[in-house]
This record gives sequence, C-alpha cells and structure tokens, in this order.
Amino acid sequence: MSLIFLLVYIFTVLWFTVLKRPTGYHVARFELFWSYKRWFAGDTDLGNEIMANIAMFIPFGFLVSSVLPTSNHKSRVAVITGTAILFSFTIEMLQMFLMRGLFEWDDVFSNTLGAVIGSGLFILVRMLASEKLRMTLITSISLVFMIVCLGVYIHGRGASGVEADTTSRAYCFQIDEALVHDGKVELNGFAFRYDHPMGTPKLLLHSTDNGEPIMLNMEYGLARPDVNDYFLCDRDYTNVGFTASGEAEDGEYEVLIQWPLTVPLSTGVFISSAGVHYFPEESFAAPNIDAEFIAAGIPRVYLPDCHCWVYQYHNDLYWIADQDFNFEEDNTTYIQYQMWTTQIQNLPEKRLENNWFWDNIGGYFEKYEIDGDFGDYRVMKREIPTAYSVTSIVTGYYKNGEWIWKNYFRPIYSFPGGETNEHQPLK
Repeated sequence: MSLIFLLVYIFTVLWFTVLKRPTGYHVARFELFWSYKRWFAGDTDLGNEIMANIAMFIPFGFLVSSVLPTSNHKSRVAVITGTAILFSFTIEMLQMFLMRGLFEWDDVFSNTLGAVIGSGLFILVRMLASEKLRMTLITSISLVFMIVCLGVYIHGRGASGVEADTTSRAYCFQIDEALVHDGKVELNGFAFRYDHPMGTPKLLLHSTDNGEPIMLNMEYGLARPDVNDYFLCDRDYTNVGFTASGEAEDGEYEVLIQWPLTVPLSTGVFISSAGVHYFPEESFAAPNIDAEFIAAGIPRVYLPDCHCWVYQYHNDLYWIADQDFNFEEDNTTYIQYQMWTTQIQNLPEKRLENNWFWDNIGGYFEKYEIDGDFGDYRVMKREIPTAYSVTSIVTGYYKNGEWIWKNYFRPIYSFPGGETNEHQPLK
C-alpha cells in the first residue's frame, strides 16, 4: 500500500513541477545558496519558495522510508538523502531541458532537506508508537499525503495563471532598433547577465503565427560604454552590445536568447514591421485614452483580467486602471513598486540597514493619482528612481500583507548621448 502512495506522490510532483508548467521560462542558477542569501536579506518571496520546496519533499522522505526494508536509522537516512538528491536533480534537469522552469542547486538542497525531515518524522513514529499502533499511524499518515496529492492534482488540472517574469532579475536585454522587411531581419541592442560569467549568447526568433524558430547571425561584444556607465558596479558591462540579422518572412516574432549552458529564454520582446513591442499584437488592447503617455509611451504591464496597465513614458511610469479595477472604498489601494539594482550601495539607508537588495517606494494609488480627461480610467504616476541603476521592477496590488497580483518587468533604457526609439524600424 505504501508503494502505491509513493507512486501517486511522485506522479503529482512531476505533474506540477514539469508536466503542467508552460514552456517559455527556463534559466539556470548554479550558485549554491544564492536564494537563501536573498531570503535572509529580506526577500520574502524567495523565502516562501524555499519553504515550499522543503515542504514538498517531506512526504517523499516519509513515503520512501515506509517502503525501505532496513530498520537501521542511519542507513535509512543515507538512502533517503541519496534518492532525494537524485529525484530532485532529475526534476531540475527536466525543467531546464524541457524549457519549463529554473534549474537551481538551491532547489535540490531544499528538496533534500525536506526529504530528511520526512524521514525523521517516520523514524519518530517508529520510535514513539507501540508496535500495534505503528503500522496504523504510518498507513494513516501515508493516506493523508496521498489524499492531499490527489486533491492538489484534481484542483490544479484546470488552474491557470501568469507566472512572474523572474528572468528580468537574471539578465538584462534590450533591442534598441529592429527591422523586419522584405524577408530580412536586423536588430541591434545589448544583453548581459547580472551574476554569472556572460559568455556569448545566441538570438532566435519564434514566430507567433506558426511557432517556427529562426536562428539569427549575431555579433556580440560590441562596445557600449553608455550601458556600463548606467549599471556601473564591480562587473564590467562595456562590451555587451550586439547586432543580429537573418532571413524571415514579414510577421511578428518573439525574441529568444540562449546563454551558454541554458536553453533559449523568452526575453518578453516582440518584433514586427512596426518595430519593437512587448506584447503580442493580436492579444494587446491599449486603454482608450487620448494622452501623450499612451500615444508615445511603452506598455510594460498588461493585465486585462485585473483591469490594469502600466506604461513607461520617458522616466515615468503610469498605472492605468479602468472602472472595474478593485479600488478600496477608503482610498487605500496600495500599489507595490519595488526596484532591483546592480548598485546596492546607492539604495536608501533604511534599506541597507535591513540588508535589502532592493528598494520599495510603493504607495496608495489615490495619493499619486493625477488629474486629466481620462474618461472611465484613473491614472497614477510615479518616477523611475535615478539614484541607482534599475535592473528590474516589481509592481502589483498589495493588500493585508499579501500580493493580490504582481508583475516583473525591465524598464526601457534611454542613455545620455544616444536616442533610443523602441517603436521605429532601422533606417
């Protein structure tokens, strides 16, 4: 019976960590304990992920223990540790090579820790329960684990949601100019990884029409001192510029980047004959507002189910909400607004005192709401900070200490000494 429970558990874990996940998010983090360092520095989101990874493997340790013939506790823990490492490593490799997640050694460590805890729970039951009660307790706990797994599987089969673009915190990517015309594609921009040796990436196009992949010819390592000056830190980002070209029929393409030792990653950037944009043209609907920040701005967040948009115009962000947005009646609609940076030393003193790696200048929508002829829409405006480089922005609706929704994105950069026009093709 315990073996059946174990097989149900293994299938459920594989379903949710590999099979159910959509393709398109895939990166590797080989630095050990990087997520723990950020958790201890105050990143509660990563802390929650770590605790979830530990909890997920507690049943594994208990159920595997229940099917092992050995009664030696040291041997049992050793076997559990080895099998947990193997199972977790298999999941991580599947996620990376099937383009369905993030490969992390930290996940393997957290999973293994959870399995050891589960094994400890099994040993505790064997030691404290009488021989008559022991099998009943083991079977009951195993049955609870199986019921939970089945419930999670049944409940989650029809669930869908938008995962945060956490790749924005792993690498920087921007296309400054793009041309898709007469069967040819030309791009230029810059790309680099924040925390890892960069190597030379490859660029691919993914047709939004038929899914056809197209590999581009890429020249990487072009001098971009303007980029290095903005992100200035202990790493050198000078030679991160690129040009790329290839042949492709007129249409819309998502741009993918492939770093060494990774599969292609979604950049969240799309190109067509209209230039560069950040959402598929067919699925995006702009708010019906006659305003310069809409006409000349760049949409960075689009959440139609939440009735919200975020536009960037010059160095300002505009949060736009329609009449169906869930505003608080007492004017306390809190919009979280966090910035990640390569220049931690330039963060406000209160962040450094708490060992935070990011800044937070969130506030009430109603406090920062601007006046204007916006029809059925309401608009909030905030500046993008200039005291430090901004690598990634996290924004969302925050209520009672929890995210109702959130979204990660990179700002669009325009550096001194050069004009960046994201909507125009190359001349």
